[in-house]
Amino acid sequence: MEITQDDVQVASHVELIEQAQPIAAQDLKSDITLKPIVIIGSGHSGYQVAAALRKQSSTVPITVITADNGALYSKPALSNSFALGKSCDDLQNESALEWEQRLNIRVYPHTRVEKIDRNKQTLNTNIGSYEYSKLVLATGASAIKIPIAGDCSNVLSINDLTDYRCFKNELTGKKRIAILGDGLIGCEFANDLSASGYDVSVIGLGKWPIERLIPQILGERLKKSLTDIGVSWFLEDSISHIDAEPDGSSQLHLQSGKVIEADLVISAVGLKANTALAEQAGLEVGRGIKVNDYGQTSDETIFSLGDCAETSQGWQPFIAPINQLVPSLVSCLLGDLTKAIFTCSPVIVKTPIMPLSIYPAAVGALGEWQIEQIEDGLTARFYSVDGLLLGFALLGKQAQINRSHLLEQLNTKQLTVAE
Repeated sequence: MEITQDDVQVASHVELIEQAQPIAAQDLKSDITLKPIVIIGSGHSGYQVAAALRKQSSTVPITVITADNGALYSKPALSNSFALGKSCDDLQNESALEWEQRLNIRVYPHTRVEKIDRNKQTLNTNIGSYEYSKLVLATGASAIKIPIAGDCSNVLSINDLTDYRCFKNELTGKKRIAILGDGLIGCEFANDLSASGYDVSVIGLGKWPIERLIPQILGERLKKSLTDIGVSWFLEDSISHIDAEPDGSSQLHLQSGKVIEADLVISAVGLKANTALAEQAGLEVGRGIKVNDYGQTSDETIFSLGDCAETSQGWQPFIAPINQLVPSLVSCLLGDLTKAIFTCSPVIVKTPIMPLSIYPAAVGALGEWQIEQIEDGLTARFYSVDGLLLGFALLGKQAQINRSHLLEQLNTKQLTVAE
């Protein structure tokens, strides 16, 4: 799924590396006596694999190559940092140098892999070539950029800590924030910014918030809760063009003819898996890099996981599938073929004004929603035509009590089907 405004989660910190110079190509191999396991990407997926590998083996050489500064930070916290009362520095956990030393691995920040030579098991990077014994692609996903006519200088996407720093800097002295996208991330930012005193407008194509994942009655209830804290909605609409104002703000002209004044625009219309490197290498790619239940790609020496990967469960750019695949993938990297066990896990939407958790039914699944009113919220269950539970959405604090029971039903059904 080209995750329409949907996303969730990661972890990291660094300040020293931002000023470090790229390491000379000849130094890249200096301390390696065996071909290392190489991980491309230092987000949640890459870090979890590195940490799990080191826990399983104190001697296997491990290298992480990353295009950014290699810091560990909490990606989920980017969309609710105001509520958490955290600055950009507070969101950082550890620098690249710190976790490199702690795990006794090599981390190469600010390094871009330009090509994978599968025959020679070598990576061509901007600082030289580098051999691998096994390779893990943890390249993540990038924010989808929608072309908008006019002046887009105030339009930003927030997909990592660098993006968030830029946003926080631009936010200084600003008040009016427009969010393009009415999905999970759009709603999370709307809650966080509006509750923190900003004037927030949400523009989206849906008839109600998160339309693709929840039924209308839940979407309308969520919309009302966010409206009550000051969020304005422009649904079934999109931006036609943007005019720059003399004071540096933007005038957003919508397809409906409406006009919104905004100081900043957050584009939160979705993510797309970063598959270019895999495609160039001739690996099988669908919505993400296709892997089997061992985490292997179509090349048995190359593995993948995270927001860039597509498992037997589909493309799921969420934390739980990553964590479930890590143990088996690491075992396979160390020579012990172990199949991953995937269990049902919900997506937790960070809208504290009206808590929401979702386990979406498969795209295209046939069935209907059954909705129950409970105290402060709603419980929605999606059943197949045969009466099997396929998914759910829980809105409101009290509704979350049902989560474990519903997950148990889904996992029981999954085990029965597998047998």
